[in-house]
Amino acid sequence: MNRTILTIGPFDSSGATGIIADIKTFQTFRVYGAPVATSVIAQNTQGIQAVFPVPMEFVGQQIEAIVSDMPLHGVKLGFLSSSSNIEIIASLLNALKIKAPIMLDPVIYNHEGQRLLQPDGVEALKGKLIPLCFAITPNTAEAKELSGVEITDINSAKEAAKVIYQLGAKNVVITGGDLKEVRALDLWYDGSHFHIFEAPRISSKNTLGLGATFSSIIIALIARGLSMGESIEKAKQYIAKAMQHPFQIGKGLGPLNHTIPM
Repeated sequence: MNRTILTIGPFDSSGATGIIADIKTFQTFRVYGAPVATSVIAQNTQGIQAVFPVPMEFVGQQIEAIVSDMPLHGVKLGFLSSSSNIEIIASLLNALKIKAPIMLDPVIYNHEGQRLLQPDGVEALKGKLIPLCFAITPNTAEAKELSGVEITDINSAKEAAKVIYQLGAKNVVITGGDLKEVRALDLWYDGSHFHIFEAPRISSKNTLGLGATFSSIIIALIARGLSMGESIEKAKQYIAKAMQHPFQIGKGLGPLNHTIPM
């Protein structure tokens, strides 16, 4: 476990999403996770009750504390709650001259479809943060927000991926769990070629933290030296296993089971 990933995002009291899910994922995939909290969320399996933003000055102090002490092999960015937060994080990453690959999970909505990031925040993602990223992993709703393309099938997902790629990310992975396809399809665009990853659809109520875990697996494996394609394939395999080995936590939508082995 000699690879370190800086993960920046919310602390979720349910333990299902945000930097808590990231740390669980990194532990499973044998990399060291250094978490920075941008907000504290009162959340359970039934929804979000409140969000308390961490002062950005202190967020900066957390990031500087890690960067000054630990060599980084990857950076994971999760939910950033406002345009000002996004702009400050982007300026910090630039100022600190972080060279490690940056993975962005561009959280705009929660699992219930509730908007978490306002339109000015989406514009800040597009203009300030995405150009710094090695990879970005939007779901279809997020990809629509970022590209302006209505996504209904794999062909429209390809059009959206092209638009998002032009924003500056080196790799665009659109997760297609919401596509009306027989199989679960994820689309990776590297600027030259499209790559489609297929898997059987799985019916499960244990899907909280799915997006955070998927992107965290990819950056963990990239940090360990795997290729982008290998990392996506292994991420899909692990997510399928985690969804098929549920456990009952809470009264609502359950979290992924991160206790299963890699």
